[in-house]
Amino acid sequence: MAVFVLKYLIIMYLSLASPPKDTKPPFKFKDSPPGTVWLRDSVFIDVNPVKNIDYKEFLSFVQVAYNKELRDSFKNIPSYGISMENFRSYMRLCGADKDLAAKMKIPYEMTLSWSMNMDEYLNSPTYKNFPVVNVSYNQAIMYCQWRTDMVMLFYSVNSKNEKKREKYYKRIRYRLPTPSEWQYAMDKFGNNTFTNQVVYAGEKCATVEAIPQKKNLEFVYVPYNVAEMTSKEKLAVGMSWQDKDTLPNYSKSIEYWGPRDWLGFRCVCEIIEY
Repeated sequence: MAVFVLKYLIIMYLSLASPPKDTKPPFKFKDSPPGTVWLRDSVFIDVNPVKNIDYKEFLSFVQVAYNKELRDSFKNIPSYGISMENFRSYMRLCGADKDLAAKMKIPYEMTLSWSMNMDEYLNSPTYKNFPVVNVSYNQAIMYCQWRTDMVMLFYSVNSKNEKKREKYYKRIRYRLPTPSEWQYAMDKFGNNTFTNQVVYAGEKCATVEAIPQKKNLEFVYVPYNVAEMTSKEKLAVGMSWQDKDTLPNYSKSIEYWGPRDWLGFRCVCEIIEY
C-alpha cells in the first residue's frame, strides 16, 4: 500500500510540476543553428542525440582533411562569399591529420552487448539514425569542434554578401551540455519524452532510432535508450537501455569510464556573437 501511495504522489508531482518559464533571450532570433532548438539564454540544444550517420560524416571528413592548418584557418574564415569549390581545393591541399583520424575512429571489431559488432551498427543503413555509441569524451569534444567549423563554413558559403549573412548568428560554438543545462532541458521539454519506445538488451538492437522530426524541430528524449555525456568528463545523465529502474529518473546522473555501448551524446550550441 505504501509503495502504491508513493508512486501515486510521484505521478501527481510530475503532472503538476510546471516547466520553467522562458526568459526573454538576450538577442533577436535568427535561423537556429542546424539541428537545434532554443534552450535558454544564448544556448540552443540538439533535438536528438548525435546519430551514426552524423559521426560517420565527421569520420569521413577527418580522414580526408582537417589537419592543424585547416583547423586554424577556420578561426579567420570570412563571414560571407566563400566558394565551396575553392574551399574543397584548399581542403585537399591541406590533407589529413593521420594521427587525429586514427584517434577519432571507433574500433569496428568491438562487440556490442547485443547481437552485433560496432562495424554492423555504425555502417549498416538500417542503423544510420540510431545514436552513436562507444564514443569517448575526447572524441565527442572534437566532434563538437568540427561541427562548429562546418556550420560556420556553411554560413559563409550560403551568404553571398553581408546583408544575406545577417540571417545567421555571427559566431557560434557547439559543445557538450552542462549538467544544469540538461536538467533545464528536461524541465522545459518534459512533454516530449517518448516512454513508449522501450527496448531491451538481447533483442536485435538495444538502442532506439531517432524520433522523426517535423518541419518545426522539437527536442525529444527517449528514456532507456542511451545515457548522454555532459561537459563534465566521466559524468553522464539520463536512463540507458541497461537501467533496471522501475521509476522514471530522466535526469539521473551516472559515472562512466571510457566509451560504452549504452552511452551517447548530444550537443548544445552557444551563440558567442549575435
